[in-house]
Amino acid sequence: MQRPLLPQALKRMIARFEKTGHLGVQPGLGRKSTRSDVVEDVATAIVDKSMDNVIGCSSARAVSRHLGVPYSTVGIVLRKVVHFFPYKILHNQQLMANDREKRLTFALTFLARVEVDASWPWKILWSDEAHFHLSGTVNTHNCRVWDTENPRTFQKIPLHSPKVTVWCGFTATFILGPFFFEETTRNVPVTCTVTARRYKNMLENFVAPQMLQHQCLDSITFMQDGAPPHIGLCVQQFLRQHFTNDRVISRAFPKAWPPRSPDLNPCDFWL
Repeated sequence: MQRPLLPQALKRMIARFEKTGHLGVQPGLGRKSTRSDVVEDVATAIVDKSMDNVIGCSSARAVSRHLGVPYSTVGIVLRKVVHFFPYKILHNQQLMANDREKRLTFALTFLARVEVDASWPWKILWSDEAHFHLSGTVNTHNCRVWDTENPRTFQKIPLHSPKVTVWCGFTATFILGPFFFEETTRNVPVTCTVTARRYKNMLENFVAPQMLQHQCLDSITFMQDGAPPHIGLCVQQFLRQHFTNDRVISRAFPKAWPPRSPDLNPCDFWL
C-alpha cells in the first residue's frame, strides 16, 4: 500500500509537470552509477594504504586525496560495493609490557581457588572509587537537538568542574556505601583528595563497622586496586590486622590485583 502524498511532494510533481509536460524523471538527472574502474581503484587503494600503515588500517579521506575522487564516492564504494560500515573506536586501559602476564596469573590463581571453594567469589568485597562531575554536562553522542535549522548549540564545560569522589563496595549479598571523601570547611562539605590517611580512616570508621553489622568481617575477602593511597603503610597494617594476608586482594599483598585492570573489577561494569 502506497503512502499518501505529502503537500511538498505534490507541489514538486505539479512543478515538474508544468516544466516538462510529464511526471517521469528527466534524462540525465538522478544518481549516477559509480564506474567499475573507480570501484576497483578505490578497493585497491584501501588495501595498499592499509598495508603501508603500522596499525593496519587506512583512511577514506586519504584514499579520496590519493585517487583524486570525491570523498562521497569513496564512501559509496565502501558501503555499497566493499560492504564496509563505519564503527566507533572504543577506548580501554593501556597495558604495559608485563601486564598481560600478571592478568593471566591472577585469572589462573582465581580459577584455581574457585575449584577448591566454589563459594569464594560470593565472599569478596569488591571496591573502587569514582569521580562524579556536578556540572550537569550531557553525553553528546546520546543527545540530539531537533530543529528546522542547525541551532549551533554549544555547551560550556569548565576546565576544572566541581566533582565528588565516592567510594563504594559490594558483595553478592549487600552493598557498602556510598562514602564521600569530604572535609568540612566553614560548615560546608568540600571534596578532598584521597590520601592513605583518609582512606584508612574510611576503612576504620565506615567499612569495618558496617561489616561487623553484617557479621562478615572475619570471613570476607577485601579487594582493592593498587592506587598509591590503598597501599600506604597505615592502610596495609589495618588490612592485615582485620583481614590477614590471605583475605586481601591488592598490590603489596600475596594475592596481588593486576595493575591497570579496571575491566576485571565488577564495580566497573555492574555497580
